[in-house]
Amino acid sequence: MSSVADDTAQGAQNHPVDRDLVTLELDAILGSSFFRGSKRYPALLKYVVVKTLEGQADDLKERTLGVEVFGRTPSYDTNADPVVRSSASEVRKRLAQYYKDHAEECRLKIDLPLGSYVPEFRTMAAPPETPVLPEALPELPIQRTNHSFLWIAVVAIVAVALTSAITVYRWHRPAPATVTDKLWGPLLHAPTPVLIVVGTSDFGESHERPPEAGSTDRLRSPYHHVSMSCALALARVVGFLQSNGKAYVIKDDREVSLTDFRSRPVVLIGARNNPWTMRLTDPLRFRFDYGSLSKVEDRTNPSASDWGQHPSTDSYDYAIFARYHDATTNGTVMVIAGLGTFGTESASEFAVSTQYLDQLTTKGPAGWGEKNLELVIKTEDISGEAAPPHVVSATSW
Repeated sequence: MSSVADDTAQGAQNHPVDRDLVTLELDAILGSSFFRGSKRYPALLKYVVVKTLEGQADDLKERTLGVEVFGRTPSYDTNADPVVRSSASEVRKRLAQYYKDHAEECRLKIDLPLGSYVPEFRTMAAPPETPVLPEALPELPIQRTNHSFLWIAVVAIVAVALTSAITVYRWHRPAPATVTDKLWGPLLHAPTPVLIVVGTSDFGESHERPPEAGSTDRLRSPYHHVSMSCALALARVVGFLQSNGKAYVIKDDREVSLTDFRSRPVVLIGARNNPWTMRLTDPLRFRFDYGSLSKVEDRTNPSASDWGQHPSTDSYDYAIFARYHDATTNGTVMVIAGLGTFGTESASEFAVSTQYLDQLTTKGPAGWGEKNLELVIKTEDISGEAAPPHVVSATSW
């Protein structure tokens, strides 16, 4: 079995590759944080890689992938349903992010070129070895006066001291704060556990919860409902806090009072089903408006409806993501909430993923890391899953 011998990208169908090496690399990619949280993107990448290794790269067309990977009918309209194109675009982004973090440890790289669904495999060049420099020859002793010798000794001691000081500084100086550090720092560094308040479904009068029901009763009874999008958002936030060693407490919106919010970090999940989100975001620039048209309202232009759920474009959803110091609670509040289910899901993915938080480096207001921050996020329903989050507007104060 032969291997790719050069570092030039070659299509696997035209150049023999080490199948075992490709399979190992594929498994590593699919098991990474960039792919394991989704079903659609790993399925597409695995399918095209396997088919290419089997010599069936010519069959990797958009319609074929729509049918075989995403369950579309053979006659489906690829223009009206761009599931393959949008998924391939996201796969390319996630591959780029994966290799950005793992380039040094990879022996082989899997690419999905633009305009093609046929993956390319290329070996990664080994890092150059650091040359070993020969030791400097000792200088011959030179007779000097006592005065000159003393001067040289002083200079040498000062040089050694400066070198040591620079080395110590470089070793102990703090690493630059990442986007994640800037965003989550006020919550992670707070002395108290993070309170996570999850929105529950709107029960209505016919499903009013019995007032005597206790916490355990609510969890076991039919009166306790948490949507799948809120559950997914909760899982992501909890996973992030656990990975950072931060303690937390989970409550549903009907188990807490304003007193519970005092002087502690709070994460609010859900919008319409979470009255605390509606209450605390109401004074902000971006807020939820569930009037005749459900929309995220911009107080600077309240009549605009660009960020709404229109019947003609009902596949789009919007969300508010915010992290700010709230004067009412005297603590840091983080809001992860969408107009609909896909908005909440997408906002939670944004909150915990470096891949999407990097948008703040280009779209975030100047100095946002030291200020209060509020964003409007746009997503789309693609085959029952939320498309990647995109920041469409941002403000800080």
